[in-house]
Amino acid sequence: MLKIGLLAPFEGVYRQEGYNALAAMRAAIDEQKGAGSAVLPLALDTSRDAARATQKMLADPSVAALIGPYWAAEGGALAQSVDDSRWLHPYAPSGKANWAVEAVDAALAFAAQEGRTLRLAGVPSGWPQMGVESVAGADDAQAGQALLWLGDAAAGADFAQAVWQRLPDTPFGLYGAGAETFRLRVGEEMTGVVFLVGWIDDEYPAWAKTHTPNTPAAYTVYRQTADTLKRLAGKETTTLWQPAIFIVRPDGTLLLSSGR
Repeated sequence: MLKIGLLAPFEGVYRQEGYNALAAMRAAIDEQKGAGSAVLPLALDTSRDAARATQKMLADPSVAALIGPYWAAEGGALAQSVDDSRWLHPYAPSGKANWAVEAVDAALAFAAQEGRTLRLAGVPSGWPQMGVESVAGADDAQAGQALLWLGDAAAGADFAQAVWQRLPDTPFGLYGAGAETFRLRVGEEMTGVVFLVGWIDDEYPAWAKTHTPNTPAAYTVYRQTADTLKRLAGKETTTLWQPAIFIVRPDGTLLLSSGR
């Protein structure tokens, strides 16, 4: 039996993110007629050792595709030592070399709409160089800026709270997964606009109406799983990934920005 691997956190603060991803993978398998009985989802926890989980999964010849890890900081470090065509990155689903530039460009456009200058924060090792300045600490943030956090969501929540103590209206952005973890950690201290840069395609709005969870991170796993099943069946896939901006509301719901 063929397997589709999922590398996600199933313990610790991000465990719900992992279970959301697994639910999305199972939904994609169930909805592909004739494929659900032949393909098994295989999930491994990355909360302790993402590198070991990745290597273990890729060593299994029955794994037709591997989706994960969730965050660029984990995947980027592993990509330097692991090269396998079965490996799909949910933080960079387009597969383009300039995926990071496209994601940051989407945040730049949103910041401009807000009348702000974008700065990056929590930049992981190996992140591509680009013409956007970064801030090293919360005290380095200035009025008139919007921040895009590229690290994990829990650390981002601590960073955002420190920024909002001085500059309560600063827009704060997240990349990829973790919006709910972030929201729960900041609670009522979420004083600035919180936005999320996620990857979707034109089918996302209709999909989001009929699936739960319906975050862009869950959609990425869903679509990568569905596309894998199509390829295994000898069908072509034409998912046109594009970065989109979501507004994170205080109640946890996500609003797709009209100017995505």
